Amino acid sequence: MFIESRRAARPFPVWMLVLLLLILLGNIAALVSIGLLPDEAYYWVWSQRLGLSYFDHPPLVAWLMHPLTVLFGSGVLVIRAEAVASWLVGAVVAYDFARRLYGERRAGGLAVLVWASLPIVQVGFHILTPDNPLIIFTWLTYYLAYRTVAEGRPRLWLATGLCMGLALLAKYPAVVVLAGLFLTLLLSRAGRRQLTQPWPWLGALLALLLFVPVVVWNWRHDWISFAFQLGHGVHQAVATDPGKMFLLFLGGQLVAAMPWTFLAMAWSSLVPGGWRERLSGYDRWLLGSGFWLPLIVFGIAGLTADSGPNWPETAYVPGTVLLAGALSRWLYPPARARRGARPLVLSAVILLTLCSFTLVDMMRFPHYLDKIGVTGLTAKRTQLSQSYGWGQVKTALVRLLPQVEKDNPEGGQCGIIVDNHATAGMVAWLLRAPYRVSATMDTRVNQYHLWERDQPTPPGHLCLYMQKFDAESTTAAQIPEEVTLPEGKWRRIDVVNVHNPDLSHRWYAFYVPEAPGSVPAKP
Repeated sequence: MFIESRRAARPFPVWMLVLLLLILLGNIAALVSIGLLPDEAYYWVWSQRLGLSYFDHPPLVAWLMHPLTVLFGSGVLVIRAEAVASWLVGAVVAYDFARRLYGERRAGGLAVLVWASLPIVQVGFHILTPDNPLIIFTWLTYYLAYRTVAEGRPRLWLATGLCMGLALLAKYPAVVVLAGLFLTLLLSRAGRRQLTQPWPWLGALLALLLFVPVVVWNWRHDWISFAFQLGHGVHQAVATDPGKMFLLFLGGQLVAAMPWTFLAMAWSSLVPGGWRERLSGYDRWLLGSGFWLPLIVFGIAGLTADSGPNWPETAYVPGTVLLAGALSRWLYPPARARRGARPLVLSAVILLTLCSFTLVDMMRFPHYLDKIGVTGLTAKRTQLSQSYGWGQVKTALVRLLPQVEKDNPEGGQCGIIVDNHATAGMVAWLLRAPYRVSATMDTRVNQYHLWERDQPTPPGHLCLYMQKFDAESTTAAQIPEEVTLPEGKWRRIDVVNVHNPDLSHRWYAFYVPEAPGSVPAKP
């Protein structure tokens, strides 16, 4: 009996360890086999051209990457270190958060399993985005906000404010986390007692002070980043079919968390149960508002624009802890409760986790479907497709640049422009030349335009333009011989055809100015 009780109390029983190992191996396989993506290279350029903030996002993703690249170089694994860290920090904090909250180590183990199995988290293991530092400091913010009240240590609000400020420096949606914390303090009895002390206010002040660099940068750039993000997600005209837009938003969340996990989180946050009765009012508000507020805010924003599945991603931090408590109750009911449902629940957890793992890996490596005879399902423009073929592009660049530099009237290295900001980042990373490559003005506004405005490239220094064409929409004969850009007229000198494992392929066309020195000044 004693041995059986010890087995039941293990935080990581054998079945869970096997599932976690499978998930981890799948994540590592993606990490080492999927090459750098253009968006990741774009953030690498940020890290080499440090600023107070950037057009697309706040600066923390670049600030954290910079010292790593200085110490260890600019390899793929170094660039993705923040992504791996976000997965690991989430797992460690999830374990200790759930263990402390529910007083059970097995609840901590279940929190790790829930967190690791989320598709949005599995993808985040091997793809660098500003979401990675956002997730790290969102976990730490909720964890410290819980411990501050549970342990009666009000000075921990300073550490909470520090982490909250770093989350704001990572990505703008962190403001919803800050709003959720304020609601928790305002609407719970324990929270209102905290507000009578100076510490939560000092913590909030610290968070806002850390965000000052972003405000200063926006002030210097006519509030362009704030305006872009608001226009991107909120201040567009309401969609003509809000019902359809809401379904698209909901579908994105069902993909990000899998339908069963998302619905189980929602259920566990609303339906009373023995496990929730053990939580204080403050804890229920902390986790409940943290889960629902991002979904409500970005669900409403999703009625006005196409929403990304990652917009309300901070909801899955408290959602993980909520679901861990419910699973602990379902899998390990009290001795007086009926245990007949436990085998069914355990089987469902194992089966659904395996299903999530399999579906994520099918999305990562869809070309394997063709090898086992499944046709017609291979997706195009997948992560694998985006990361493939850049070696051929680099070979072409290394071959062409010495030729075009001979015709450069200014002599020496000349500038390269690309038709897309993310692709420009990839070219810069391939050449390890963050200052040499830029995006053409003939594309949406991006950070390159701001750099170009602050320090324009002399027109004679531009000597190569690269443009990408998807073969699904463009044939070889349709690739133009000449193009006209705000930077001038260009003639084609070469085309590279890249075939990808997922059966898609694309063209990369290279152009030079029509005549040396003919590129006019940028508008």
